[in-house]
Amino acid sequence: MAEKKKKSKNGFWIQVLLMIVFLAGLLIMLYPFYVESINNFIDNQRIEEAQKLDAKRNAKELAKLRAENERAAKKAAKDPFRGTGNMNAEKLRKHLLGRVVIPKINVNVPLFNLTTADTLNYGAAVLQGSSFPTGGKGKRTVIAAHRGLPERKLFTDLDKVKKGDLFVISVYGKNMAYKVYNIKVIKPNKVKSLLPVKDKDLATLMTCTPYMINSHRMLVTGYRVPYTKKIAREVEGASLMNNLIQAAVMLGCVMAIFSVFYILYRIIHGGLLKKREINLDFIVVDADGKPVVGEAFQLFARNGRRKLYRNQKEFIVQSDERGRVRFTNLPGNVYCIKNDHLSVRAGIKKLRQENAALYPKKKQKSFIAQDNEKIWIVKNHH
Repeated sequence: MAEKKKKSKNGFWIQVLLMIVFLAGLLIMLYPFYVESINNFIDNQRIEEAQKLDAKRNAKELAKLRAENERAAKKAAKDPFRGTGNMNAEKLRKHLLGRVVIPKINVNVPLFNLTTADTLNYGAAVLQGSSFPTGGKGKRTVIAAHRGLPERKLFTDLDKVKKGDLFVISVYGKNMAYKVYNIKVIKPNKVKSLLPVKDKDLATLMTCTPYMINSHRMLVTGYRVPYTKKIAREVEGASLMNNLIQAAVMLGCVMAIFSVFYILYRIIHGGLLKKREINLDFIVVDADGKPVVGEAFQLFARNGRRKLYRNQKEFIVQSDERGRVRFTNLPGNVYCIKNDHLSVRAGIKKLRQENAALYPKKKQKSFIAQDNEKIWIVKNHH
């Protein structure tokens, strides 16, 4: 018996350890999903901050950007996907311009006015040397963003954008729509493809390719088109869909983690319950209240399907001359007791529960009661 208890105890701790290992693995596996969802919420807060600027300030900031564009050199900057940085949240907020929305791939990301390792870790950024996104003929704004970051989606799906698709740049309350007409792949040092084109109002989305190799740069270029109500609806639809997807992902992650915690709780709770020793004790009477003598009852697991054994034999007890049935020295748990006429659950569910109890179904409560000694009396219901 001692050896059996030792094996049971070892089995309990093995189960607990396995569930802890599984939980750790699940948290690691789900990390990109729930972190991306959290970051999506943070990014939306940043975007809303930029959009809440009052009209006078918006006009002032746009004027600054246009003046900066006039002073900017007509050459493209060096490759942006290199280098390091260390910006805090306050500095990031100062460099926030607005957002980039790509309805085709449900992208809605913050847009910063400075391309650094920090800004590229949090959103898209205007490439130094290109025009700030204010629109105008002879201007090309180049907007760079990463692919494949574990914390954020950003331009991961940019390769799914096709010619004819739209993207929108929103800066200080001004919405500029662009229709994709050119998609190409270049080497990082081939910056001539990023220069402005006379009499054209262009915007280029830039990211690394091939995915996870990052040896080249993908350029998705669009020309300016009117920002219509239809495009506005597409933009809001993309933003809403992105939020719904992230909310669903977060909910799924929370449910998965909660489920594992619940299973772990059930294992620990069950292990502690089994340390208790209980007796299942009740009296069986017929319809007239007379004791049923010699009626055989068998012990099953809680689900009522798995038979339980004692001394390698099916655990069966017969009612005595008082109609009393006793299953003794059982590990704390809930069991199912049944024969051809009766099936009822009994045991303990809570750690602080002093005595075992019957847990009848609603339809059984009418023929189950207790006597003065607090022993359950069960009518052998046919």
